[in-house]
Amino acid sequence: MTEILAVIALYMLAMLYIGYRAKKSVKTSADFFIGGNRFGSVITAIAHQAAGLSGWLFIAWSQQVAGSGLGAIWTAFSSGFAPFINFFVMARRTAKFTVMTKARSFIDLIEARYYDADRKVLRIISTVIIAISITVYMSSQLMAAGTTFQAVLGLDYRISVLIGAVVVILYTSAGGLLAVAWTDFVQGMLMIFAVFVGLFVAFGNAGSLSDVMAAIGAMDPALTSPWINPVTIAGLLSAGWLGYMGQPQIVQMFMGMKDPGSSRRGAVIAGTTGVFLLFGSFFVNLCCMVLFPDSADTSANFILLITEYTPSWLIGIVTAAILAAVMSSADALLHVATTAVTQDFYNKILKKGQATDKQVLVVARVAAVVIGVIAIYLAYNPFDSILWVNWWAWGGLSVFAPILILGFYWKRATREGAMVSMIVGFIAVYVWYQLGLNTWCHYTLVAFVVTGVVHVAVSLVTKAPPAYVQEMVDELNRKDTAGKEKAHA
Repeated sequence: MTEILAVIALYMLAMLYIGYRAKKSVKTSADFFIGGNRFGSVITAIAHQAAGLSGWLFIAWSQQVAGSGLGAIWTAFSSGFAPFINFFVMARRTAKFTVMTKARSFIDLIEARYYDADRKVLRIISTVIIAISITVYMSSQLMAAGTTFQAVLGLDYRISVLIGAVVVILYTSAGGLLAVAWTDFVQGMLMIFAVFVGLFVAFGNAGSLSDVMAAIGAMDPALTSPWINPVTIAGLLSAGWLGYMGQPQIVQMFMGMKDPGSSRRGAVIAGTTGVFLLFGSFFVNLCCMVLFPDSADTSANFILLITEYTPSWLIGIVTAAILAAVMSSADALLHVATTAVTQDFYNKILKKGQATDKQVLVVARVAAVVIGVIAIYLAYNPFDSILWVNWWAWGGLSVFAPILILGFYWKRATREGAMVSMIVGFIAVYVWYQLGLNTWCHYTLVAFVVTGVVHVAVSLVTKAPPAYVQEMVDELNRKDTAGKEKAHA
């Protein structure tokens, strides 16, 4: 136990140290919110994956595979290949549009594209959706942290949640997106290591893949078939392929890129990493079904594998990797929520954009603490399991995917279309959960289809965007980008 505690403590201290170093590099609010546009393709790609996969990879994913068997493979295809799609569709345009509009936040991008700087209605709607969804999302990460500490160390769940939250709040509030990206890169590498270890340990104890599938078939033949309800398959595929493009905590990584042209390289790195993490952990979890057929809590199967079959020092490292998956998303989520409250509400609305960098940074750090406390409360009083809390929040944020895609690719997309569709799409996600339809079809497909259809319909019957906005969209989609990333007044 001493070795495990020592490794976990070392990991926590390392994250705090990175936050401290990042704080020393934060000189302006632009440094805090978008990292000063200094991220290369490797850091962007690994941080993108770490922020996107979260504690879901080692906790909720285990629960899903245990419940669906081979039918869960659609989620592996979805989240595994999503980075390729997200980078190719969104990365270059997001990075370029950030420079063109001097955006400092995710909501700045939306407001600039939909010419709403005068009314700021979109800013308010976006802030509300982000504040609700991301606080709920962050609570699911703290739930995962609590589950990990409880399973490995036997700590009280509430104390475990508090420990994870305090570390994330400290380094995120100190270093902003710089701290988030740097820590997420380290945490992403730890996640890759954990899956490598899991594969060796799982197959080393469960036998070959054919042995594993035979054993699962003996439990329940239905679990050996990938064919499930077609609507459910479509929903699971949409969660990654479509949902990634609307997640602020992922899109913000593109905003910090120093070279929009490096997006293809980033796509290869992020995509390869995603495929390995998803399919590797999928096979590990299939083995866990055989090794722990009577598991009382299937969400802890991956953790149980490590604690049962590896030495203490390795348990410590892999536990740190699981916490890395949790904290890499929690910090990115906290940063986005902090940015929404500080930059998008306090500075742009209350202060009319006149707040000083010092004022913005102080409010940002206070906001990080407040949001963290609310997330802790929700983690103490969850409305559902980690899987469904996580997916509800992911679905809520997915309304932004069609807003950004149509905004970057279709110059006819209007402000009114964005306003109406965001509200209708977010309400649709809430209603879908209340009706209990989330087990039939993932929230993301509902959010994307409803928001996209309403957006197009309203845009076609409202006045076209101003000429300068349409020109920006044309410029955004030109292939020869060199020298054209100029700022628009």
